[in-house]
Formats: sequence, structure tokens, C-alpha cells
Amino acid sequence: MPTFVALCLFARFSYSLNDIFVGRLARRYGRVEVAAFRGVSLGLSMAPWLLLVPAPAWGALLAHPLALLLTVAVTALGNLLHLQAARSIPFGLRGALMITSMAACSLLIGWGVLDERLSALQVLLCAVLVASGAGVALGSHADTAIEVDVPRGAAFTIAAGVVMAGAMTGVKFLARETHPLLAAWAWEFGAGAILAPALLRRRAPTSDPVTTRFWRVALASLPTALASGASVLALDFGELGLWGALAGTQILFTAALGALWHHEALGRLRWALMTVAAAAVAALALVRN
Repeated sequence: MPTFVALCLFARFSYSLNDIFVGRLARRYGRVEVAAFRGVSLGLSMAPWLLLVPAPAWGALLAHPLALLLTVAVTALGNLLHLQAARSIPFGLRGALMITSMAACSLLIGWGVLDERLSALQVLLCAVLVASGAGVALGSHADTAIEVDVPRGAAFTIAAGVVMAGAMTGVKFLARETHPLLAAWAWEFGAGAILAPALLRRRAPTSDPVTTRFWRVALASLPTALASGASVLALDFGELGLWGALAGTQILFTAALGALWHHEALGRLRWALMTVAAAAVAALALVRN
């Protein structure tokens, strides 16, 4: 159990690092460029995991081209919305709203589309989750790196969460039909590759050489490749429900890193609300119908 918990926490911490590092670059570079470079670089950094993928899984992936195309297109849109939000709200707030909106929308999709029935307790926890995320958005937010616009940034973040929840439905389908590691690689790489052609008609956002910008984004995105590996390894040591419960800690990691590195003023109330949101995410993963 200690190994399982350590791997889960390492994965969530790594995802939080990606959120902070890539979000910081999105404040300097173009959002389309950052999203494209991130996905393409993950195609390289996650490639070693493909050695564990059986050959038949590739044929199964090619048998579902429409599902793959739709999933990566929706993900690309979600990534752009998420990066746009980084220009308007602090990272801690963005992380809280993103996780809460994704969790709530995922439950609604499961109930309305996949015919997954929710218990009264799950509905209550979902309401607590959304209310906590909304509460975090209230009040003033100090951040010297951006001109804070909470309504605008919150709108982009919540939209990103809704879109990404839909994308995860496609990822779940591809993982089931092919192989989890292959689906994860194709998902991340495809979401970047589909945006790459748009860069040909865009002016460079800074005077930095394109290779410099690419490798900066690649380095910032590297924690995601590590997080994916840790997540897969963790599933060999513990239950899926507990693995999902620990995902709620990403809210706290992101908020803590944002406050530490970027001096984002969150305040005691927002910290308390994000703790409640993390607890609600964890409870939703553990509750059974």
C-alpha cells in the first residue's frame, strides 16, 4: 500500500507541475503553438511506453479512426481553452475549477449518455464539488504575472473541463478497445499533431527561435510522461477506486505550487474550499451505487 500511495501522489504532483510549467509558457507564447508543441513532444517522451504495447493493439487502434480523430480534436479544443484561461486567472484557481468541472461533467455524461445511475450521495457530493469550485472563484485574486479577470478565466476553464470530460469518454473507449498505454500515447500526440498545421500560417509570438520554443514546451510537458507511467504502475499495486480518489489531491498540489512559485494570493477561505473540493472528488471515487 505505501508504494501504491506514493506512485499515485507522484503522478498527481507531476500533473500539477505540467499544469504550472505549461501554463506559464502559455502566458508568453501563443496558445495554439504551446498546445501543438506539448502534444508532439509528448509523442516523443511517451514513446518508450509503446514497447509494452502488444502488436495487435495497433491494428485495433487503426480500426477506430473516427473515434480517434474525434477524441483528439475535442482534446485539442479543451487544451486551447485551458491555456487561454491561464492568461486570466491564477494557477491555483484554474486547477480547482478545472478538476471540479471535469468531475461533475463526467458524472453527468456517465448518467445521461452511458446510463450510469447515480446514488443520492453521489448527487450530493457532485453538488458540493461544484459549489466548492464556484466558491473559490469569488473575491479578489492577486497575481503580478497577469491581469486577473476571474469571470473570463473561469468561463474558459469551466468550458475546458466540460470539453475534456467529453474527450475522456473517447479515451476510455479507445483504451478498452486497444491498450491503455497506446490510447494514452495516441491521445496526447494526436491532440498536438492536429494543431501543428495551423502553425504554418501564424506569426511567431516572440523573437525566440522555434526550436528554443519547442524544447521549452517539451521540457515543461515532461512531467506528464512521468505521471502517465506512475499512474499505470500504481494500478498494479492497488484498487482503481482508490487510485481515482487520490486524483483529487491534484487540486491542492496545483494551488500550493501556484502560491509558492507565483505568489498567488488564495487566502484561508479558498484553501478551505479547495480542500472540500478535493475531499468531494475523493469521496465520489469511493462511493458505490
